[in-house]
Amino acid sequence: MNRYARIAKIKNKMIEIGVPEEIITKINFPEGTNGRPNPEKTVALINQMDELLTEEQRLLIMQEQGCFKSGEAEKAHRGFGREHKNKSIKEKIELLNKAEIPHNPPCRLNDDGTLSIFWSYGSEGNLKCVCGIVNSLKQPQIIPLTFCGCCGAHARSNFQKSLGVELKMKEIVSSAANSKGEKQCEFLFGIIG
Repeated sequence: MNRYARIAKIKNKMIEIGVPEEIITKINFPEGTNGRPNPEKTVALINQMDELLTEEQRLLIMQEQGCFKSGEAEKAHRGFGREHKNKSIKEKIELLNKAEIPHNPPCRLNDDGTLSIFWSYGSEGNLKCVCGIVNSLKQPQIIPLTFCGCCGAHARSNFQKSLGVELKMKEIVSSAANSKGEKQCEFLFGIIG
């Protein structure tokens, strides 16, 4: 699936989690040429979701998105998971932070048992977003945190393979695109299993 196919996935996930039809019909789902929606219209879609859906609904929808969830990085994360399947979550996270795997953002096991995944690049105060859609927009522009859940979904997909557990997105804590480069991207996940 190409990275722009997520627009259809967003609508399908809304239906799956029981968002009422009268809410869904208020949302403008953009279409583009060759399946590539206009980036500005995609941000507008996310802004509509912020207005019409609960935070729980938005997180459930966005944790299923994510581009590039197959390929070299996916294979490497799956291999890491097989190689370290008998280790504890804490041990796996320590090893994962040292592993040379493509698309492998740093992570931290928090004291409350949740997992924080951090994803951006650059220096403090001048952090950059990893998202191609965000980077194609005219700048400066503040991106809604909900939009950034897509990158969190990409990380979630790979980390579930590496860690051998299910992850549930609990919060999109911060993002470089939402903070004008002041804050790093941080996604908070509950660990299930």
